[in-house]
Amino acid sequence: MLKRILLPLLLPAAMFSAPTWLLIRTTDGTQVEGQSQIKSVRITSGGRAVDLKIGQVLSIHNGAAASETEAGRIKSGIAAIQGQDRKARDLAVEELTSIGLPVMTPLIDTYKDTDQHEPRPLYRLFERIMPSYADDFDRGLSLIRLPNGEAMRGRLADATIEVKTSSGETVKLQWAKIRTLAVRQAKVSRAMQVHSLKHSTQIEYFDTGVALTAASKVDSTARGIVRLSWATDSWASDANGLTKPGSPSYKSHLFEGQPFGALVGRTAPDGEVFFVGKKFAKSGLKPGRLALAVNDNKHWQNNLGTFFVNMTVTDAYDLGDGQ
Repeated sequence: MLKRILLPLLLPAAMFSAPTWLLIRTTDGTQVEGQSQIKSVRITSGGRAVDLKIGQVLSIHNGAAASETEAGRIKSGIAAIQGQDRKARDLAVEELTSIGLPVMTPLIDTYKDTDQHEPRPLYRLFERIMPSYADDFDRGLSLIRLPNGEAMRGRLADATIEVKTSSGETVKLQWAKIRTLAVRQAKVSRAMQVHSLKHSTQIEYFDTGVALTAASKVDSTARGIVRLSWATDSWASDANGLTKPGSPSYKSHLFEGQPFGALVGRTAPDGEVFFVGKKFAKSGLKPGRLALAVNDNKHWQNNLGTFFVNMTVTDAYDLGDGQ
């Protein structure tokens, strides 16, 4: 008698592929993070429809016109950046960076033909939103950033994206309601220059363009010397900062809890500032957009020098180039 042997049914591996982690900002400013079975995104670029596999995408920035909510936030944000309230300014810079492409036109219309541009957060905001290599004569095109450092501009095909959040809730969003979408990366690497004048804690932080998750680990090294007083060597420092007061008139080498001249970081404009220094290896940081700066007080105008920072972050989102 013939014996029947039951063999396991072999199904295509794609049917069992792991879901993709996405970080989405909607047009009303809500942030949604969760897993999705999305496989590709369709974009029409140069008159041709292209299906991009989700694994080919770092982030997508929808170029559709600002929603009513966004338009109000853009107007108030630009006003805040020009104001004197530092906290309000920093919050507005991050908010408008997150809104992205719809900010371009009202921002450009705000600029005046003057000689003073740097250091000036309103001026620098443009490249946070639109890197020059991705700019286009049609401002309304969406932007898709690719892992090879290239970018595409085009129009997104209408589609519904379904995301299951960590709480178990299923959220369905159409592109018309999505402003930005980022795909979680196993590893994000950056080589950055943090300038002691432009990226002083008194002016603004260097935006790494990397959003940390609860699972992220940050590893970085920094080299270089910055000078917080042009000709006074006792005010020169590596990324670990001063170890003693820079001059007899100062009682401490610390300012707001961190050494003068030290490389410091934060993950939100109103978040805790933490020491980074020459070598940094840390997990468990608060999720958010990682930013770096040189620690200094309000006498920042005589700063010189740059820290050259190499950084690798695991389980994170690549939202944009470091600026």
